[in-house]
Amino acid sequence: MKRKLISFLITIVLIMGILPLTVTAAEAPFTLEAPTNLTAELKKDSDGVPYFELRLNVPQSVRDLNARLLEDSEYFEGKVCEEIQLVFDYKYGKYDWNEGPSQYWNTSAYLADFLEMGYFEYYPFDSSTKYEDVDIKSEVYSFRARFQAIWGYVGDWLDNQIYSDYSNTVTIGNPAYWSTASDWATPELQKAAEAGLIPEILKNADMTKPITREEFAEVALLMYQKATGITDIPPASPNPFTDTKNPQILKAYQLGIVKGTSATTFDPKKLINREQVAAMLVRTIKLIAPNADYSTAGAPTFTDQADISGWALDDCLYIAKLGIIKGSNGKFMPRAVTQAQTAAGYANTSREQALAMSVRTVDKINEITESSH
Repeated sequence: MKRKLISFLITIVLIMGILPLTVTAAEAPFTLEAPTNLTAELKKDSDGVPYFELRLNVPQSVRDLNARLLEDSEYFEGKVCEEIQLVFDYKYGKYDWNEGPSQYWNTSAYLADFLEMGYFEYYPFDSSTKYEDVDIKSEVYSFRARFQAIWGYVGDWLDNQIYSDYSNTVTIGNPAYWSTASDWATPELQKAAEAGLIPEILKNADMTKPITREEFAEVALLMYQKATGITDIPPASPNPFTDTKNPQILKAYQLGIVKGTSATTFDPKKLINREQVAAMLVRTIKLIAPNADYSTAGAPTFTDQADISGWALDDCLYIAKLGIIKGSNGKFMPRAVTQAQTAAGYANTSREQALAMSVRTVDKINEITESSH
């Protein structure tokens, strides 16, 4: 009898320990959409102290919910909910999230305050640091954000937390993002690094080398993600290719940015020429701005235009019209048409050229979108 009583009491204790967690999760009064299009810009205040200005888009559903909470915190049938907060995480250099040197550890703001300001100021440096002493090129700062709400029952502690998913991650800085680069390319490579347009596959690479199909697929995919804020892209499944399992390639293929070289092959290590780059760029742009004007009227004429493959002609002219791919001495240099040109690597696209094209494309997105019919 004693054993049965002890067993019964243990069961009751276990149930009491588990039940509140289950009820808390089941009775959360609402869900929160994630913030989108997070951006970061390095600035300095009136005293010359550097800081990051963080901006993002707040979904209308979150705005509406916060307005209701400000009117009546007990709107949800006796459940008390504080107003929504916007919480920023930071990542410095090789430290993990929210670790390493920082002036402020608690990087959060009430949503109403953020909406009134339109941005959040994040000071990662000691207040005595002079702006001219800060070399953003030497380290990388990354940021992400999510919404948080705290709720509970009347008379109880407000100790239940509701979080949204994270926003996109934005990275600014350049910690030797490349081992070698041409002088002409350095400014645009720096812009690519600050905008988060350099994929992992190219970090610390020799940017003067020709880019492969695999590498450019990752460049184009990242450009699409940064321009749209869409990061949750499923890879093609089942994998149609026998020569690659790279999920970034399969995501780009799923979106229609890249195609295979056959029904079962992708040729990830094959080098890519300028007309192929133009075609991939235009496919990516059309995903970002599907209703834009893609006419080639006003495009320049090239002395080697006859060498552009028929399937790529409109793409090459459109990209040239925007100034994303620039010719040289009146030539577009779309592809190698002789054995000598093939042997010399004629028309191959370098990694730095590809990243420069990515930067120019992102810079032109608003102009492209505004050309919509």
